[in-house]
Amino acid sequence: MKRTIAILLILCLLLTIGTSIGEEEQPMKQGDKGEEVVRVQTRLFDLGFYTYKPTGSFQTVTRSAVVAYQVAAGIMSDGTVGAETMNLLFDRSAKRVEFHAQIPLTFSAQGAITQKGGAVSWNEIKPKLVAGEKYRLINAATGEDVTLVYDSGENHAEFRLPVYAYERTPVVKLLNKWLGETNSFYKCAVLLELDGQRIAASIQWDGNGRICVYFRDSRSHVLDLPDAEHESNIKKAAE
Repeated sequence: MKRTIAILLILCLLLTIGTSIGEEEQPMKQGDKGEEVVRVQTRLFDLGFYTYKPTGSFQTVTRSAVVAYQVAAGIMSDGTVGAETMNLLFDRSAKRVEFHAQIPLTFSAQGAITQKGGAVSWNEIKPKLVAGEKYRLINAATGEDVTLVYDSGENHAEFRLPVYAYERTPVVKLLNKWLGETNSFYKCAVLLELDGQRIAASIQWDGNGRICVYFRDSRSHVLDLPDAEHESNIKKAAE
């Protein structure tokens, strides 16, 4: 009997150890989503390492911000948020980006809307966009246009810059003119040319390469919530 009890105790101990190992918290990494990602993005923003609106989606921009913080903090800069990075991020003595007396902004507010298009829902547009294909977007105020490459889309469309430098350079110059070079909080109304139609939309970019395009009923990465500023732009550009 005593032998049986001893064996059962050993088995319970092994199961407990196995469970603990299996449940060991994994570091936050690119591709993760959720409230904890929002929390980290918000903290990185507070510290000056992240200049994009918290999305709840851990992608390239977030990873770059994490790496920048890790370098500043003097720890391993692998772009993931493990226990060490998390503890330092939320420590009272957390590293901050050096303050600059002058913050250059090249952005000027979008003027009056002069061109309009149809207000089409994202669910209707999504199946018509082809990954890797180029699409023309027109500034609804100035009439200037850029050609972007459709990448993917879940809650809204995500475009990227063209591959070749001779195409990228003029696009970057115009996006900087419309939205600023680094501050990606700015948004402007545009029209997407699709199947011979002009569709009202709103864009925002990270100053690096990723451009988010919202249409009617699009949602943000933050808990699938709508974005009021994008919605306002779309209404302005809708016929």
